[in-house]
Amino acid sequence: MTDNLETTLKAFDLFGKLDPEKRVEIIKPKVIRNETLDRIVEGYEKGLENLGLYEKGKLKIEIPEGEYWGHYIAKSSAPSKTSSNNITEFSLLLGEHENKTYFRDFTGWYLSALINSSRDKDFKIITNYLSKTIHHIGYENTKNIDVNGNAGDYVGDRMKDGKITVNGNAGWGVGWNMEGGKITVNGNARWGVGEGMKNGEITVNGNAGDWVGNGMKRGEIHLNGDYEGLANYIHGGNIYHKDKLIVENGRKIRRKK
Repeated sequence: MTDNLETTLKAFDLFGKLDPEKRVEIIKPKVIRNETLDRIVEGYEKGLENLGLYEKGKLKIEIPEGEYWGHYIAKSSAPSKTSSNNITEFSLLLGEHENKTYFRDFTGWYLSALINSSRDKDFKIITNYLSKTIHHIGYENTKNIDVNGNAGDYVGDRMKDGKITVNGNAGWGVGWNMEGGKITVNGNARWGVGEGMKNGEITVNGNAGDWVGNGMKRGEIHLNGDYEGLANYIHGGNIYHKDKLIVENGRKIRRKK
């Protein structure tokens, strides 16, 4: 790890330990650009452009069956075999792009594409200096990802393996259709935790919204704070609230008053 990146991360780690509910004004991160980062940014900007063209029907590409078009465009534009350090440095440049159309959705797909094709196993994404949250962090994940700050909707959607830790809050649909691995949200999460999950484990250490476990088939959800409500359709898996089993094999447990 370069001295510049190591010093920057130490500074940002201090903010990761603060209350995720509180907005902290911090200095814009400084990253020394190099040829590799330039290629990553170039691919990102090209992907944003292609996504806009596709939305307007001006980009004619064939999306493979079972592939989501947004992620396919991100994967097609992202450089492969990018190092973990370069991906962290790229996350520190994202503040320059927050006002662009599709920033929130495309950025998560692009980061996921970079991570999934990397030879490295462990990654750190810095978001606690951003004013907007990023959706789809850890899409189809198999690696270990630490998010220092808040995340947007669909953290770890279609995740297959590995670990994702969000040191902040998360949006809707944490672990949407995940197939394996472990997701930990150290702050709060909105509705739809574990929606459609087929396996794996999700832990929310803060509060959770409504529809917990909607369409869940297998796996475990651990709610260590309060939650608004369980989904009506839970097909399998176990859900715990403050270490007490409240859903077993898809069936809600009714406790005597």
